[in-house]
Amino acid sequence: MVVTGAAPLPISEELAERLRAEGEASDQPPPVLAASLLDEGLKTRQFPGIVYMDGPSGRRASLAGGPDIWQVIKALRSVPADLYDPIETVCIESDLYERQVNLAIQFYESYPDEIEAKIADDVAAGRLIDEMIAERERAIALG
Repeated sequence: MVVTGAAPLPISEELAERLRAEGEASDQPPPVLAASLLDEGLKTRQFPGIVYMDGPSGRRASLAGGPDIWQVIKALRSVPADLYDPIETVCIESDLYERQVNLAIQFYESYPDEIEAKIADDVAAGRLIDEMIAERERAIALG
């Protein structure tokens, strides 16, 4: 969504220069970078304890000092809920506190598309690795 008719954001020249420099370093036009930073800033303000981290798969929401949100959600899904309490199980297996797991769940409930995209990326990467291993095993078997 593009906001039309809104007044430009009043930012200092120093801040504008920092935005230009970061945009160049990350190969993002300053308006795109500014929108991304605003989005992340509003989310982290809404959910204290959530931070955004850079990594090979791009920026992603994480628990401060902990795993990525998508990893927590994926771990919760892997617990057979008919046998175990998923939150308790993830806390035990990961050394996370219940409040951290609940924070991840709340973030996911507010931004499911963002987290589902990261989970889908992880599944696709896993499939690619499996295919590469199978191809290497075939090549070895053929000698």
